[in-house]
Amino acid sequence: MPAKRAWRKLVKKQQRQRRRQRQARAREKEEALEEEALKAKPEYEAWLKQQAELEEFQRLASERLRAEEEEAWLRREALDQRQFQIDRAKRAQEESKLESLRLQQANELEEELEKQRKRREESKRLAEQAAAEFEAMLQRMQEYMDDSEDRTPPAELRRVVETNPAEKLCEFYTRTNCCRYGNSCTFNHRRPMLAKILLIRHFFTHPLLQVGETHKEYASTDEHLELTEQDLRSDYDEFFNDAIGELQKFGKILNFRAVRNTLPHLRGHVFVEYAQERFALRAFVNLQGRYYASRRLQVEFSNLKGWRGAVCGT
Repeated sequence: MPAKRAWRKLVKKQQRQRRRQRQARAREKEEALEEEALKAKPEYEAWLKQQAELEEFQRLASERLRAEEEEAWLRREALDQRQFQIDRAKRAQEESKLESLRLQQANELEEELEKQRKRREESKRLAEQAAAEFEAMLQRMQEYMDDSEDRTPPAELRRVVETNPAEKLCEFYTRTNCCRYGNSCTFNHRRPMLAKILLIRHFFTHPLLQVGETHKEYASTDEHLELTEQDLRSDYDEFFNDAIGELQKFGKILNFRAVRNTLPHLRGHVFVEYAQERFALRAFVNLQGRYYASRRLQVEFSNLKGWRGAVCGT
């Protein structure tokens, strides 16, 4: 039974296939007859010619469009190539400028480094020269201090240091050996390398000399009102006896004067005049780095012309 069913199915399939083939041959025959009939008509010939012309026109239009597109593409390509050349030239110019700038900066850096090297060498040379001069000066000072004969100081110790040689002398510094503007003063300050008089800045301190410097928070305490001139005199006598005993170790003292002035740049200055410059030099050297009342001493030589202007109070 199954084999018979399959055979029937195959037979029906072949019958359908033959039927479709007959129908297809019949359609082809009918179409061929219709085409022969159309060819015999003049309208069909005209239609075929029109179709051929239309196809030719479309072909030509397509070729023309393709040619125009190709020409447009070539124009764009030319423009792109020109823009590329322009951009490349600009990049080359910018790179050239950058390279020139880098070379300039490298040269400037090299020049600056060379200047710094020369400045360092010059600073080193000046420092070595100053150190050599200082050592020579110390040697000359030591020789002068050790010389037992009464000779005049060497020329090296007779020099005068000036802050602004081209400017006129500062009248206040000339009179008091002190200036409220210090080294920033626009006038000239002349300091001797050696003299009989020593200036010890802010050597003597006392609350009565510190008027105007009390903090506003403690201004109402009136501490200075509790002290009198007698207290100031007593404290100064104690300071004098303490200082003179040490300063007399270096030589005979002719004058010991303290500034009674409340201005910050003059307050507590002490002038010590020795009988000889050798004594003053010995004191100057030995007082370097010394402390008094927990403060380091500031010692220098003074070229005062008179005591009245230097130690007056204001």
